[in-house]
Amino acid sequence: MSEGTFYLRHVTSPGYRASRVRKAELVYAMCAEHLESATRVVDLGAGTGIMTRALEDLSGRAIVGFEIDRSFMEETERMAVADLEALPVADGAIDFGIANHVYEHVASLDRFFAELARALAPAGRVYLTAGNRFAPIEPHYRIPTLSWWPRPFAERLLRWSGRGERYDDIRFTTHAKLLRAAARHGIELEDVTDTALATQIDRYDSGPGRLAGRAARLLPGPLRRRLLDLVSPQWFFFARHRRQP
Repeated sequence: MSEGTFYLRHVTSPGYRASRVRKAELVYAMCAEHLESATRVVDLGAGTGIMTRALEDLSGRAIVGFEIDRSFMEETERMAVADLEALPVADGAIDFGIANHVYEHVASLDRFFAELARALAPAGRVYLTAGNRFAPIEPHYRIPTLSWWPRPFAERLLRWSGRGERYDDIRFTTHAKLLRAAARHGIELEDVTDTALATQIDRYDSGPGRLAGRAARLLPGPLRRRLLDLVSPQWFFFARHRRQP
């Protein structure tokens, strides 16, 4: 992964495991109904596997984690090395999936959604959380506006910060482009960011994020949802096969 030493320090810090358990609690709160009805559950881009195992404990479901970098895994039970653009599963094999902040790491968003369309069961769902290219703070390096800039300038900014050298395999995009990429492959993204904001704001790790979320709830619904599409640091979706007319 491009985050190198800075990110490795983060994932091995004393508070990281606790933060992954809190994330699992948020995922479970959003997905409990789907987890209860699913037979074959996967975590797409499971990383260390800490959140995967915590989510198993919460849901009582066995979850297979797919992660491309074996050296990154801490929890290895039911974890497999796999490229998310070429999943080692049969067509229609996934009843429910979790894709938590992983889309920006795939080489091709089109291949990712094409593979999701292939592997997802006809009535399957994937809980997909996605960072916004225009989030004020880039989440991997914690540098303001880093993901806003063309790659050459972003890499200069990254080197200047002393936190990394390259920024060539993190590919954030916008809300509209994410929806269009999914639609090209017959995948519909149901945006549930407003629901997450209303029901899960106290589970957010970020103090400023919690304050901003509470302030956003004071806005009228249609205006709030439009602003979330544009400026929310992250979005929450359920991905599914597009309904036929």
